[in-house]
Amino acid sequence: MSHQRTLQRAAVCEGVGLHTGRPVRMRLDSAPPNSGVVFRRVDLPRAPIVEARPGNVVDVHHATSIAKDGIEVRTIEHLMAAFAGLGVDNVLVELDAEEVPAMDGSAAPFVEMIRKVGLRRQMAPRTYLKVKERLVVEADRRSIQIVPSERLQVIYTMRFDHPMLGEQSVAFDLTRETFVREIASCRTYGFMKDVEELRRRNLALGGSFENAVVIGEGGVLNGDLRFRDELVRHKVLDLVGDLYLLGKPVVGTVIAHSAGHLLHTKLVQEIQRHLDLQHAAPTRNSVIERWARPLLESGRPLEVAPS
Repeated sequence: MSHQRTLQRAAVCEGVGLHTGRPVRMRLDSAPPNSGVVFRRVDLPRAPIVEARPGNVVDVHHATSIAKDGIEVRTIEHLMAAFAGLGVDNVLVELDAEEVPAMDGSAAPFVEMIRKVGLRRQMAPRTYLKVKERLVVEADRRSIQIVPSERLQVIYTMRFDHPMLGEQSVAFDLTRETFVREIASCRTYGFMKDVEELRRRNLALGGSFENAVVIGEGGVLNGDLRFRDELVRHKVLDLVGDLYLLGKPVVGTVIAHSAGHLLHTKLVQEIQRHLDLQHAAPTRNSVIERWARPLLESGRPLEVAPS
């Protein structure tokens, strides 16, 4: 049987919010079994909490943000991806501002923090959400679907409106090892042509050459990419974080075409809707099965034809 895990001890980091531009101190600490990922705003009276769950999603424009009783926590997806990728089931995240620190724009600094303090096993079983039937969400020419399989696999395609980028596709069998090696270090990105408009909307106020891949007319402006297809790999990172809003690892193959946070979270909410229906009226033909067997840990990237 696979057990739930939490942090061995607390970890602290400081940075700035990608969109607010405000300094923030974040502390990660252990949490009891079955508590999931819980955010606490220690900068506010009584330190209110906001649980990372589908029903608390309030904004998916350029990031995933959650809120409860008017208290918001912004841009959680990279941190959530680190928790999902390393198998952290229960954790308390304390913030002294509304946005998770951007760090270098990827999940790698969070992975390093967690690995440094270590994880401990808890005396509670870890369960998985195994998809038994195809679920699809579409909007315009964008789509995302999940189909049955024996582990989490992701096939992601993005078409970029830039002559030097074009279409990028990747496919991964997402084990912990693969996540750390192939996905965690992939950074968020932005186009110079969009910066002025984003900042008029009070977005990307903390964005810089240090925490994002910045792309101009002639290509990347701030050094080499970490992978040739780093941009689409970052979309996989976002997806992994958004899926973890369900509070449990998902077992299925996700196929996404230019999806992004909006469709990621719509798929999450569709999965949650089926779980709620199953809880209200259990049937043998449920679309999502609560699966208690541990996932296989071996695996490697799936082969994808070059774009």
